[in-house]
Amino acid sequence: MATSMGSGDLDLSLLRTFLAVVQHGSLGKTAAAVAKTQPAISQQMIRLENILGQKLFARGRNGIQLTHHGKLLITYANRAVDLNDETLLRLRGEKSRGRVALGVSADVALIGLAPALKRFQSIHPDVELGVTVSSPARLESLLRAGKLDLAIADPTVLTSTPAAKWDVPMGWAAGKDLHLDRSRAIPLVLIESPCAWQDEMLDSLRRSEWKWRVAFESTSLDAILTAAQSGLGLACLPTEIIRKFKLGRAQGMGLPSPPGLQLGLFRSATLAGGARTMLEVALTSWFGPAAEVPNHSTDFLCEAQRLRADSRP
Repeated sequence: MATSMGSGDLDLSLLRTFLAVVQHGSLGKTAAAVAKTQPAISQQMIRLENILGQKLFARGRNGIQLTHHGKLLITYANRAVDLNDETLLRLRGEKSRGRVALGVSADVALIGLAPALKRFQSIHPDVELGVTVSSPARLESLLRAGKLDLAIADPTVLTSTPAAKWDVPMGWAAGKDLHLDRSRAIPLVLIESPCAWQDEMLDSLRRSEWKWRVAFESTSLDAILTAAQSGLGLACLPTEIIRKFKLGRAQGMGLPSPPGLQLGLFRSATLAGGARTMLEVALTSWFGPAAEVPNHSTDFLCEAQRLRADSRP
């Protein structure tokens, strides 16, 4: 059996960078998100195209656009990266046991966190995972009381210092049948819960002199996706959710830029144990590289970086 890697084998670090470019929409934004230079990102994409023998990107009026082969690669790249991360998580944490209590704010629960938790539970069946969805203030209270091990929420709302932060790219999503008219109020699909980035989105529409009305409101992600897909209204969602559920991107309609969404991972002062560390790794792997890591952050971030580190020749 051959053990050496052929010159044409796919490099996981290139696939990760490719997916980051797809997520952020430009080489410049990707470079800022992963703390590399734009020329370095460009060179990685050239290397990937050379390995595949196909062009993945084309220049368009709105910047780079995916070619047919670029769109085709997305599914395979996600599968390859997910399998790699799952293998490492499974083998490095196969003895994880115990109970882990995770708290998330309502808006976080609506950005597709469930698949990451389901995946973690399938890899670590001996870990008893409990999830609480509540307001940021209550999450912070539960953390301080030791009733939660970890919490994910808007870091600008909690007074504690997060162990890691992530910037989540947002976009306008709509069904194919939705047509916007400046003379009429925009029908919006909203999250029915306190949400800082949604308030920012509504403010940006007011500043841009767009009139709007609430066409649909729900606390369920499935309901929000269905409403947007059916053309009931315009939704503001993470670009990864838009891509995964194949929603239409509402661009070039004079809409303001979508608001920024930043998430923070907060830890209990008494947090300890392998199972908790592996959950931290899984969450970091799901959300991507941390946008900002305080100096006193713990070892799990180093482990998460190893899961997503560039391969060295």
